[in-house]
Order: sequence, then C-alpha cells, then structure tokens
Amino acid sequence: MTNLLDLYLRTLALCEPARLLREKLPPNHPRNVVAIGKCAGALLDGFDDFDHAFVAIPEGYKPPRRQAEVHIGGHPQMTGASFEAGRALLEFVGSHDDITFVISGGGSACVDVPAKGFSEEQIIETNAKLIASGLPISEINAQRKKMSAIKGGKLRARKKQLVMIYSDVATGRLSDVASGPVDTRDAILIADNTTLVQTAASLIDNAIVLDEQIECDVEEAAQRLVRATKAKHVLVAGGEPTVKIKGDGRGGRDTELAVRFALAAQSIDGAALFASSDGVDGNSGVAGIHLPRIPRIGNSHEIDAALGRSDSLPIATQLGEPIMIAPAGNNLRDLFLVARD
Repeated sequence: MTNLLDLYLRTLALCEPARLLREKLPPNHPRNVVAIGKCAGALLDGFDDFDHAFVAIPEGYKPPRRQAEVHIGGHPQMTGASFEAGRALLEFVGSHDDITFVISGGGSACVDVPAKGFSEEQIIETNAKLIASGLPISEINAQRKKMSAIKGGKLRARKKQLVMIYSDVATGRLSDVASGPVDTRDAILIADNTTLVQTAASLIDNAIVLDEQIECDVEEAAQRLVRATKAKHVLVAGGEPTVKIKGDGRGGRDTELAVRFALAAQSIDGAALFASSDGVDGNSGVAGIHLPRIPRIGNSHEIDAALGRSDSLPIATQLGEPIMIAPAGNNLRDLFLVARD
C-alpha cells in the first residue's frame, strides 16, 4: 500500500515556491520586487539578488529570510492592517519605476485599498459575508475587485514590469490570484494546482490522474472521487471544493470532504488523504485528514448533524488522522489521494 502521507509531504517539498520560482525567473528581471500573498516570503527567497523588495503576507505565514519591507495583513478576514499594507504598497510602487511582481493566493485579504465610494469597514463586512457564502472563488473575487483601488489590474509599475504567478485558482484564471492586482496577460506561471497533482503522480507507478480541478460542492466532490477510483491504483486529484458555512463548528473543506468521502466509499477498501497545500484548512487547525483505512460507518445520524453545523473536524478525527504541518510555503490549492486495494 502506498504511504499517502509520505507522498503528500514529498509533493509539497518538490513544489516549494522558491525552488519553482528559480526555474522560471528570467535573468533580466526588474530588480525591485513586490511579493504578495501567503507565499510572498518564500517566493522572495527564490531571488538570488534584488535592489528593493516589498512583501505583504497574511499573519502566521512564512516571512522572507532576505531584507525587505514586510507588512502583515489579515486572512481570511480583512483587518485594519490589510489596509495599512495597501497604502504602503501604493507608496512603494509609486517610488519605483521597474518592478517584478510576484503574486500568490491570500493577497485578497492581506492587502487592499478601498475604491472611491467604499469604506474599510464596508469592505471588511462584505468580505466576511463572501467567504462564508460557499460561492466559487472567481465570483468572490469579482465582487472584491469592484470595491478595491488595487485589485482588478489597477496596480502598475511606471516603466517596466514583470508579473509572475504562483496560482491557487482554476487553471488559466491568473487574474483571480489575489483578486488580480496586476495585469496578468503576459504573466509567467510559476506553478498551479496542476503542478501539485502532476508532481504527486510522478512519484508513483500506478497513478490515475483526474485532470480537471475539482471545484464543485463538497458533497458532489466526494461522490466524484469515489466514482473515479480503480482497484490497485492510486487516484491523484486536486482543486478546491466549495463549502457553505452553516454553523459555528470547527472544520474546513478538506475535513468535510474526508467525512463525506468516507460516507460515500463504504464499499471501497483502501486509504485516502485530503489536505491543503498551505497547511490550513478552514478554522480546523489542521492541514487535512489522512484515512489510513477507509472506515466502515454504521449510524450516520451524528455525522449528518455535525455536518449540518459545519463541525466536521471532530468527526474527521474519529474516522482518521489529522495532518499537522506548519503553514510554511506552498499554496497550490488541495491534494486528494485515494489508494484502492
């Protein structure tokens, strides 16, 4: 049986942001750097040299080892610090002609400036409602862009700019990463969820790869993964299912997906793993769930009640093992692995 937890950790190591950035960074890039998002610190560490650097990261994520102007904003909820970071970002961009922009997910919440007609309080409140809505990230970002003075491609260097993206959104939708603060039409893609999935698949001989990212409702996602499994093979898939928050319980999309998959996979023998690449799954405090053996479930009334109040973590930890890793670098959506006997 393939060790799914080891496969997950090896995949994250191979997709480390600084390593992948070095592979794609042009030698003549502008020497001033703006790095935004959960991976901003790790991505800046991929530069061999630069003149000046601005970094905006969410609280709790890896800061750069290199000297830089660092601002820490909120995530997933916006805070006053998010707008302080936004004002500092505009000042940095305004004082440098040539800039390499390196954008990763998480930038929507940690850095912003209100557009004319919107207040900081209004944006904070609307953002909170959007992330609890269960809407796809593209629809959430469309609303964020309307309220922002920097999102939606409004951030530009005065003379020369290079844009590089470490993507946590659907394939090809680079303008959705961090709600698209810069023009991404000529952007260089560093990595995305496809990179994560293909890297995992390359580490095993009997992989079945689900090519399309899973972005549907979490219950539909569980059913789809069950249907895609095949005996004596390891299913490798990725994406970001949507979960509508229904209560004040603890959990996230991966803990809930693990529970719903276990319920749907009662006729399957094997193991499974559902985990984020950034080490954070909702408010669960874990990266995801490893099911060393797909459990047999009797009475599901308790489980249904827990899911009804968005309290998937206690059930998931009864069915399997929580995955605890530091939110250190990667942010390429989620990885799903099913090894069927």
